[in-house]
Amino acid sequence: MPDEGRDRAAPHLRELALFLSVHLDRAPGVLWPEHDNPAFRADGDGGRAGGRDGAGDGSAGGGGAGGEGGVRPAQLARFTGGLAALTGLSVRLERLERLERSAAAPAGAAADSGPAGSAGTGEAGGREHLLIHQIAGAGTWRLAGPGEDGLPASFQCRLLPGEVLYVPARWSRRAECTPRARYAVITLRSRAD
Repeated sequence: MPDEGRDRAAPHLRELALFLSVHLDRAPGVLWPEHDNPAFRADGDGGRAGGRDGAGDGSAGGGGAGGEGGVRPAQLARFTGGLAALTGLSVRLERLERLERSAAAPAGAAADSGPAGSAGTGEAGGREHLLIHQIAGAGTWRLAGPGEDGLPASFQCRLLPGEVLYVPARWSRRAECTPRARYAVITLRSRAD
């Protein structure tokens, strides 16, 4: 996309496109955004998704007009379309994970596991890359896959609300999340695939 188009994009989209230009097809990474993504937010957060700029409209979250599980559908369409335009990738929301701890479930139970190309995101060893957008709660993520040099590599991080994890294609992932944690799994794929 031409630079003038990039300059007109929303700040959160420019920030994410720059982040992907550094990490895509290379290595995992974590984005600590300066700008809120209006598509994702925790219930009762006054419009904040956990980012740093204080943006938000203050409307109700959750099952009301804000959408199910902290996703605002109209903003989600703008987010996926805008990110696709900036990066040239196919971008879609794969799924939302909403973890409610029951009395039988131990704290820190595994919430998400499998190769980046499986568990609802395509076949194992697939070409889809993932963005994990932490909406509420926190999660410790452990990734493993081929490093830039082709040798096995690993990566571990803790995501807080508003933060984004990039998981390269062919990398496995495992998460241990806090009670009532929520995150969105967004798939990125080359349009040629």
